[in-house]
Order: sequence, then C-alpha cells, then structure tokens
Amino acid sequence: MKRIILTAALLLIASLSLQAQWARYGFRVGAGASHIFDDISSVSPVFGGAAGIFVDYGFENAKIAWNTNLYLQFGVNFRRSGGNLQELINEDNNLTIRESYYHTYYAQIPILLGFKYEIPVKRAGHYINFMFGPAFSAGLFGTYRNRIVSPYNPHANANYDNFSINDYAPRKAFSYIRRFDADAIVALGYHYRQFMLDFIFDFGFVPIAPEDDALHIIEQQVTGDEKMDVTVPGGNNMTYMLSFGYYIPIHEKARYRGRR
Repeated sequence: MKRIILTAALLLIASLSLQAQWARYGFRVGAGASHIFDDISSVSPVFGGAAGIFVDYGFENAKIAWNTNLYLQFGVNFRRSGGNLQELINEDNNLTIRESYYHTYYAQIPILLGFKYEIPVKRAGHYINFMFGPAFSAGLFGTYRNRIVSPYNPHANANYDNFSINDYAPRKAFSYIRRFDADAIVALGYHYRQFMLDFIFDFGFVPIAPEDDALHIIEQQVTGDEKMDVTVPGGNNMTYMLSFGYYIPIHEKARYRGRR
C-alpha cells in the first residue's frame, strides 16, 4: 500500500510537471522535534530540522483546473532526524532496560505538489499554502548508541561495542541502520509575498532497523541465550517542524497571478 501511494504521487507530479510555465527559486530553514515512530518502545524526541533550497514551477497557462493555484516544488534539503528509545525487557522475572538513541543526518530530495489560495483581503499577496508529496533521503552520517541496563545487577550493564560498565560508546549510525529512506511530506502554512511560514510533517516509510539484526546476534553471544527475543530498537523516522522560507526576487522568472 505504501508503494502504491508513493507511485501514484510520483505519477501525478510527473504529469503536471510537463505543463509547468514559470519557475521561482527560494530557500527555507526549519526546526522542530524528531523521533522514532515505534509502537513497542517508549520514545522521546530529539532536536530535528532541515535546511535547503527549492524551485517552484507554476501552471498559470495550463488547461487544468486551479491552474493559477497549483505549483510543483523540487528541492534539496539537509535534514537531521533521530530519537531516544527505552524498552523494558523481562526475562525470567529479571528486569533489564534497553536504552538507545539515534542522531542521524540525511540529504533529502522532496518532490511536492502545492496549492496556494489567495486570501481575499484588500492588500494582495496573502496566501494559505498546502503541499504534499514524496521525498527520498540518503543517510550521510550520524551517531547510534545502544546499551542494556540491569537495575538489580549493575555489573551486567554493557554496551555492544566494548562491553564496559555503564558506558555509551558512539557508533557510526549507518553501519547498523538503513541508509536510505522514502518519506511522505505534508505541509500547511501562510505565505506573504516573498516570505513563507509553514508547518511541515515528514514521515519515513522505510523502517530504520534492517531485517538482519547484527546487535541481536551480538546480544545472544554475550548472554549465551539463543532464545532471547530482543531486536534492535527500531521504527520509522518522524519529524515535525516549523519552517521559515524566502523566495529570491528574480522577477523576470517569477509570477504569481501577475500580482508580484
């Protein structure tokens, strides 16, 4: 179902892009919260955000409905994601806690379909803006830390790098989690002339933990318990942020209904 949605969005955007008439360029920066969407572990967010450049293509002369409202946006973003996870493990009435966090950085290419509605007020240039579409992300670098804590047996506390007591040793994140992600982005905001303020929601469809769970194998080797059913804390990237953007005033290439 996820693949069908992404494919349908791409086909719609590709068909509209053939009818684009004008281009407008800009940049945006955003900040907010990012966490790992997971229905088993308890999760707390980390600082998330993105910065990037984009180009809008308009359809003012196209023979389609809402041709003055629709536009297509392509961009390149540098994005920060991650999350803190905590999972309680009860094996034979021995309580242990798995603590993990991800701090990861991605290069992202969003392909969005936008719809702008001009607010009917005396002064022109006020818009309500809506965007949605897919994005494709490639992991650049990041940190992944993970350890087991035994409240009633502190000497059993170990992380998976050097097995030292109560220690978080950082690892290169993309040696343990998937490097590539396919996202769905939804944004709603207010635009005034060259200025943009948008609330952006970004959800990654690809689970970050690979099926081949290297940490699970290590844990079995350390404990000697081949029956332990404990996997790498995983889930999906989810980020929500407030974004500020600005259109570069290249007037000969930018037109919104001829009023700017």
